[in-house]
Amino acid sequence: MSSNKKNWLPGVTNDVVYDARGTTLCPYVIALEGWRRGLILEWHSSETTKTDITTVGNKKLPARLFSLASDKQTHFFFRSRGDEVTEEAIEICKDKNLTKEYLKRFGVPSPEGRRFTEKHTNEEVLSYACDIGYPLVLKPTNGSLGKGVIANILDEKGLLGALGYVKDELGYSDIILEKYIEGTEYRVYVVNDQVIGAVEKLPPNVTGDGSKTIEELIKIKNKEKKDNPHLSKRHIKIDYEVVQCIEYGGYSLNSVLEDGKTIYLRKKNSLSSGGEPVDATDKLSDKVKKIAVDSLKAIPDLPQAGLDLIVDHRNNTAAVIEINATAMIGSHLFPEKGLARDIPSAIIDYYFPESKGVEKASLSFDFNSIKAPFESSLVEELKILPAEQGKLYAKKYIVSGKVQKVGYRQWIRRKALQQGLHGYTRNLKNGRVVVVVAGTDETKVSNFKSTCHKGPSKAAVQRVTEYSWEKPLKTGFEIKNDAYKTKKQKEKNVLAPERTDLKVELEKLKKENSRIKSSKSWKYTLPLRKVLKKLNAK
Repeated sequence: MSSNKKNWLPGVTNDVVYDARGTTLCPYVIALEGWRRGLILEWHSSETTKTDITTVGNKKLPARLFSLASDKQTHFFFRSRGDEVTEEAIEICKDKNLTKEYLKRFGVPSPEGRRFTEKHTNEEVLSYACDIGYPLVLKPTNGSLGKGVIANILDEKGLLGALGYVKDELGYSDIILEKYIEGTEYRVYVVNDQVIGAVEKLPPNVTGDGSKTIEELIKIKNKEKKDNPHLSKRHIKIDYEVVQCIEYGGYSLNSVLEDGKTIYLRKKNSLSSGGEPVDATDKLSDKVKKIAVDSLKAIPDLPQAGLDLIVDHRNNTAAVIEINATAMIGSHLFPEKGLARDIPSAIIDYYFPESKGVEKASLSFDFNSIKAPFESSLVEELKILPAEQGKLYAKKYIVSGKVQKVGYRQWIRRKALQQGLHGYTRNLKNGRVVVVVAGTDETKVSNFKSTCHKGPSKAAVQRVTEYSWEKPLKTGFEIKNDAYKTKKQKEKNVLAPERTDLKVELEKLKKENSRIKSSKSWKYTLPLRKVLKKLNAK
């Protein structure tokens, strides 16, 4: 997996969003965009808004609900969704069958299909399958993240197996059966009648170099995923399906893959199972983009959403599979290949057109300090200090001499805060200290080199080397962990997915062991096992 960092947005790097992962990524980047434009940012709990919008079941989702305000207006956001998306639109999008009905009324192409509830028998489903013809797709009416979606069902036997899995094992009694459409699947994001971004989701895969085994290539790719904020926890797990796909291609986990040879490890292109997003915004024709825009027009009061499209490039046609009113936007911001698309800017442009063209601050705010009090239920509302507006000047200074274990970093932090400067300081493994400072006053930033030369009374500064600095910084001034300790911690975190897999497998074994011990056969064979135990002891 080649690095695509150079094509990510400069103001939304891995360092900026390091503390925002999973469902906190979307609210953070959108809130950050508005805050940088000078909008007033405030975070809320569900209690303060008298709504259950941030609750799933009995589980609270803190730091997902926020508001932005200008002199003219205020808007609330939940994750990626703004308040101009109505509850009616949300409910329509949740029900795939209802979505299809609205699309059909508006003339937007979607696969032919029908909903079946728990009242319908499998025979009725099979009968309908014969009417519309194979291949087919079976999916839950209210499913999410691709769970329970079985595509390209070729015959009655395959459909019966899919029904057993989706209805009996996964517990979805309300399902949709529809025609399978050949083509390429894309996730498209639309804001205000315009396609802002589109990605093609590829199944998890590895490419050989002629020397490493497939298992080694998978481990390397999982390690590389740690640097992608959207994919950091979506590693490739080596399970039955992965092994089957590898063996189907004539290989095993221990096979050395030929140089340049790519093999796919799953049939599905789900990102949660290790898939990869590739930007395809410029690949879609105007006709296909119009279908995407029209699909949102078909739903009342839906100015922004993500949707899944199946595109037949040969005939320049497309069909809408589903629409998500609260779609994640990380794939567009952090594609594995291609250009990142600025979805946050498009959303803020729509809700706050008066903020267009404002010179944005290149600072960010510490998201951990936002999440912590909400997760501990210490606050219900939290307003963020306004971002410092105007051009930001920054410098990096490397300080040599007796500057560690003498209170140098604490002294530097006090001086920086006294002058209203932002940045950080950190010890280096070679005994030096790095100081990064930024502010709207260029003179203060340049003169801070002299401050670094002074240091506290116990320090003995020998040299201060100056470098330019163009990366975003957090507001305020912090003392960071030592660079070499941080590196060790990152290396330790690489093993986190493997440890998680082992914990999951251990829990499965415990449950299976408990099930066996509570079974009748285990109780009936107890006398025999006692006899065998005595014999083994002898």
